[in-house]
Amino acid sequence: MTLPYSLLAPYYRSVMEHVDYKRWGTYLEKLLKLHNRFPKTMLEVGAGAGLLSPHFSPKSLEFRVTTDICYEMISQADKKVAGFLAVADATALPFQGPFDLILMTYDAVNYLTKPQIQKFFKSVRSLLSPKGVFIFDAATEFNSENYFDDLWDASEIDDTFIARHSLYDFKRREQKNIFDFFTLQKDGSYQRTHEEHTQYIYPLEDLYRFIKKAGLNVEAVYSEFSFSTDLDSASRLQFVVSAEAF
Repeated sequence: MTLPYSLLAPYYRSVMEHVDYKRWGTYLEKLLKLHNRFPKTMLEVGAGAGLLSPHFSPKSLEFRVTTDICYEMISQADKKVAGFLAVADATALPFQGPFDLILMTYDAVNYLTKPQIQKFFKSVRSLLSPKGVFIFDAATEFNSENYFDDLWDASEIDDTFIARHSLYDFKRREQKNIFDFFTLQKDGSYQRTHEEHTQYIYPLEDLYRFIKKAGLNVEAVYSEFSFSTDLDSASRLQFVVSAEAF
């Protein structure tokens, strides 16, 4: 079975050039400081090509593991900053822990179905140190409705033309991102390949329920890259979760 991002992987860095990872890393540093966490050990899940790693490295950190389910993605990560690299399924993490910080960013959690997200949160609970923190973000329906419903865009990278069509299924609460790759061949023709990504857009109350069911506790939920708790028009929710009641 071909995993999502296997075909996109060679072009991922170029496709993501618009993302300000430095700002993202700075925000996470502030988030840790606000919640009085100084992690020594860290596990990043769903890290993709490890593009956040160069911009997020807490001074207290002594050991880090960076993972993704897709080999073509995680193999691009820089070991010098990402630490130990591993291909790992979020629903069956092959680690013993404990970790002071478990991190999942860029709405990677939205790629998990309900059964998968519950397995993942239970794994987080078993791997998190007693005083540890789990930070993840989730894309919202506001984001899909306003920015990714029937969106078309295209780019040309090297000898490949990439067309993307984004669609939001309101009834099923599913965000589809459909990629078509047209790669120039030696004879002048173009070879077409196709890849589809599906994200599941969960209501806030569902995420709260999954977290509680896993034996975890929500310390705070913030809007976007702020420390605002006004979540009504947030495109992205930032969750700070712990193993202890808060």
